[in-house]
Amino acid sequence: MAVTNAVSWRSEGIKYRKNEVFLDVIESVNMLASANGTVLQSEIVGSVKMRVYLTGMPELRLGLNDKVLFEGSGRGKSKSVELEDVKFHQCVRLSRFDTDRTISFIPPDGAFELMSYRLTTVVKPLIWIETSIERHSHSRVSFIIKAKSQFKRRSTANNVEIIIPVPSDADSPKFKTSIGSVKYTPEQSAFVWTIKNFPGGKEYLLTAHLSLPSVMSEESEGRPPIKVKFEIPYFTTSGIQVRYLKIIEKSGYQALPWVRYITQNGEYEMRMK
Repeated sequence: MAVTNAVSWRSEGIKYRKNEVFLDVIESVNMLASANGTVLQSEIVGSVKMRVYLTGMPELRLGLNDKVLFEGSGRGKSKSVELEDVKFHQCVRLSRFDTDRTISFIPPDGAFELMSYRLTTVVKPLIWIETSIERHSHSRVSFIIKAKSQFKRRSTANNVEIIIPVPSDADSPKFKTSIGSVKYTPEQSAFVWTIKNFPGGKEYLLTAHLSLPSVMSEESEGRPPIKVKFEIPYFTTSGIQVRYLKIIEKSGYQALPWVRYITQNGEYEMRMK
């Protein structure tokens, strides 16, 4: 581009009756926690995805609460995040980012991933799971599962799936819960507790009873971890914020920018006692 001034990812003459930009900040939490609540490993993997429907050849400028920028401008560390392993779409002017941390670009038309990043930071589990397991003479086993949301009350986790592993020879399951639904999946040697909406600051309980035909007991050290899947709209774990999104085009038209934040799980595992 520096040599030819060509923008290979965008065509000339694009026109829209309604000029809009949609920007999604999507984060996944990868975590491994011990049974007593100690976080053994954690990282946040994020991406900024866009859908651009703009006329002409616009330039966009995106500003984030970037730690390097904040410290350089004397604003300190408050409400800033330190991004690692940042990767940009080819449209981003890297020299401009290196100079003043501004993300400046002429976007492709339609949907694309603008950037990805990673943060190696200790975060508490957004949905904490406690388990109590009781064996009855090797003939059956009982589970008491407590799920607690550890995020603000104004947020809600959607499509929550809590996957609890059980002995491979377990059968005849019986479940009782005040919310959601439970399904036994013998092919996974697990049962899945599904909660459609899980508000912040809430706690729910599930009890499960399963038969164990085998007299062989499973050692707790070899038991697979619990896995949790969920999505929290309008919420990011890292605290990343879009400070501004400017749209500059020579015709001077008005455009509507839409920004959305979503936290999803990645590989979110907890050891059982």
